Amino acid sequence: MVNTIIHEHLHFRKVSARWVPRQLSAFDRHRRVEGCTELKERFDREGQDFLDRIIKCDETCVHHFTPESKRASTQWKLADSPPPKKFQAIVSAGKVMASVFWDKHGIIHVDFLPRGATINTEYYCRVLSDVHMHLQKKRPGLITKGVLFLQDNARAHTAHHTTCTLQQLSWEVLPHPPYSLDLAPSDFHLSGPLKEFLRGQHFSTDDEVKQAVLGWFSHTDKSFYAEAFQALVKHWDKCINVAGEYVEK
Repeated sequence: MVNTIIHEHLHFRKVSARWVPRQLSAFDRHRRVEGCTELKERFDREGQDFLDRIIKCDETCVHHFTPESKRASTQWKLADSPPPKKFQAIVSAGKVMASVFWDKHGIIHVDFLPRGATINTEYYCRVLSDVHMHLQKKRPGLITKGVLFLQDNARAHTAHHTTCTLQQLSWEVLPHPPYSLDLAPSDFHLSGPLKEFLRGQHFSTDDEVKQAVLGWFSHTDKSFYAEAFQALVKHWDKCINVAGEYVEK
């Protein structure tokens, strides 16, 4: 009787809370709408040429071992056979930090942080210069058209020295509001499939991890990267429509 009242008469249903990176203030939401509006209007004016010029950068951490998810470890069994057992495992302490630079056509450059080093302004500016050299070989037309650079607001990314380096390279930095992982293709499109591919694999050395990461990037179809930037346009639209709240996939 109680169940009938709750579900059929009151139309209640039990749902899990959606995890979000941060409780956004009114100011945060305003900045998100403002940034997305600027980018969406520019896309409306310039079309695919706008997306063709965007380079995305993000750092991602890859462990020597990441356990399989419960879903990934499922197995077929007979009806009368006992369920399989799997011992609980934890993420390994060994890890590699990768700075990934990519666009809608694929990976441009991956820089692996040396063990014991940190991502500071000097390191980041050196990597930016390396990426520019890779662009001259892989995307010479992009240098001519002008690079549109999309990065997050980490301290090394916004430091004065970094800003000067980007100006010297003639890269235009696009707006990216703080606390906006849902507006970063690396977070909502790239990192998840990469780490899902690496789940359950054991690596003995950093070099093995690096080779696995580079191998996955090289064997991933170009359409995968293009889809990320088309999805980004939809995320801009959704963010504007929900007044700056987080966008669901």
